[in-house]
Amino acid sequence: MRIKLILGSEKPFIDLPLHHNVTLQGMLYKSLPSFLSDFLHEIGFFFNGRKFKLFTFSRLFSPQFIMDREKKRIKYKTPITMYISSGISEIAKNWGESFLKKDKILLGKNEMYLENLEVQPTPEFSDEFLIKTLSPITAYRTFEKEKKFYRYYNPEEPEFNELLKENLRKKYTILTGKELKEFPFEIQPHKKVKKTLIKYKDFPIEAYDGIFKVKTDPELFKKVYDTGLGSKNSQGFGMIQVVNII
Repeated sequence: MRIKLILGSEKPFIDLPLHHNVTLQGMLYKSLPSFLSDFLHEIGFFFNGRKFKLFTFSRLFSPQFIMDREKKRIKYKTPITMYISSGISEIAKNWGESFLKKDKILLGKNEMYLENLEVQPTPEFSDEFLIKTLSPITAYRTFEKEKKFYRYYNPEEPEFNELLKENLRKKYTILTGKELKEFPFEIQPHKKVKKTLIKYKDFPIEAYDGIFKVKTDPELFKKVYDTGLGSKNSQGFGMIQVVNII
């Protein structure tokens, strides 16, 4: 289930850190009932010892933004739009109900209010379709030598496809309880994609924005669509939108 939020403010611009995924994530956690927020933050859903949150959110969309790289701040003209989604409808419903009840929404130090909330319809899928990123996709592996380090992969490397496919397999199993051994999945850039570096709690994450072509089983992908593609979805990565059925 996917929700589109339009948030307004009495001020023409809101002010946020240049890298503000943590701020957006914090607002979402605080908007849930405490039992559900604590469950997602502290526990989540497990697959072979690996924790999944099964939700994701988009970047902010605004009519205008002003960056101050020296101060590491960014201002967005209001109203702003963002999307949140979860493969578990009850989680998304809780967000929707919570936002509808709130008179005031705090995004960092910015006091905002809900202008509009819309539940987005699930798109139709075919064997091939185009997607665009609403937040960038990241794929990585963890290695340990003298210390732990992360190797990020770009869409031209075969590991990018392999890691996204394995990630979807795990999410499908968590959501359905069914083991999925083999299924078709191929993702490749449809046009030139852009590498972006986003800091999450001062930790740099390499990710990719753009339009991609996906080939996969449509019924399978429909089930996992709202969990996001790739890793770190609950940190604001891998939210996608279908733009065309081929």
